[in-house]
This record gives sequence, structure tokens and C-alpha cells, in this order.
Amino acid sequence: MRAGIAAFAFALAVPFVGPSHETAPRPVTVASAFEVESFQGIARGPRPIQDLSQPEAVAGVETGPAPRPTAEPAPEPPLAPTPRPAVKTAAPQPVVLPSLEPPSTGGIVIASWYGPGFYGNRTACGQTYSQAILGVAHRTLPCGTLVTLTYGAHSVTVPVIDRGPFVAGRSLDLSYATKLVLGCPDLCTLSMRLGQ
Repeated sequence: MRAGIAAFAFALAVPFVGPSHETAPRPVTVASAFEVESFQGIARGPRPIQDLSQPEAVAGVETGPAPRPTAEPAPEPPLAPTPRPAVKTAAPQPVVLPSLEPPSTGGIVIASWYGPGFYGNRTACGQTYSQAILGVAHRTLPCGTLVTLTYGAHSVTVPVIDRGPFVAGRSLDLSYATKLVLGCPDLCTLSMRLGQ
């Protein structure tokens, strides 16, 4: 605390101490130069304010009079929008799919099965499709039409529950449960007749 009081008293006494009038140069260290400059700056008072609006003279460079402020330029009128040229686009061409021959409604047919990507979706006939549902997809037979399918020694009668298949050469898409009952591989040739 004594050191703090001594520093405070010293700071109060410094403004009354004038600059040194020594004529002989004396060695200066970095620390002493910092202290002397800060104390002499306090003793001399604040620096005069420099007018920044006037350019300073630089040796070897001529400076002219400061530019006078000019009035703000009038805003330019907004440009009228230029109409965009009409781009003529051709009407989109309808996608033409190859026509599929009408599937047979009886006799010996080729059948595939469908399932994993369709589970949980609504069928074209309004049922929720699952792997446990018995039925077939046919492109033209009305919903609910019963068909009897025979593969080897296995036979089952199931309704039409959906539309398909959309692959040329196939007449039926079997549900997974129907495929299991018949014992069909992924693609099979079976006998089909309408009704029971």
C-alpha cells in the first residue's frame, strides 16, 4: 500500500517538474526513454490537434488545393425494363410406350411375382398390399374376378387385386403368398382358368 501511495504522490508531482535543460547528450535505454517520454508528455500537456482536412506536405511531392465538396449528383432515372424476347418452346412430346399385347385370360400363361417395393401401398382395386395377401395382378380382368391357377400338383383360386404385369410376354403377377402356395419360382409357366 505504501508503494501505491508513493506512486500516486509521484504522479501528482510530475506536472510541476519541467523538462531537463541539460546540454550534453546522455545515454538512453529503452526503458528510460519510455518513462521520460511519458512523463515529459504529461508535463508538456496535450498535443495540438492536427487539421486532417488539409493535406500534409510531403518532401518532393507537390500538393494542390484540397478539392471542394460538390453537390450530390442527381439520381439517374430508373431504366425501363426491356421486354424479354419470347422464347418459343416446342410442345412436349408424349412418351409413347411400346404397346403390350392383351394378356391371355385362360390357358397356359407365364407368371412372375411382385412384392418388396409394393408392401403397404394401395392396390388398383383398393386393398392394402402385403406379403400375406392372396391374389394376382392382371392388366384387363375386372377387380375381384376369380381365377384358378395350377402349377404342377398345386392349385389355388384367387381374386384379381391389382393391375400388371407391365412386362411383355407375362400375363400375371402373383402376390408373394400366392407364389408360396403354388410353389412357383420367380418366373413360372402355369395353367389359368376363370372362375373356380
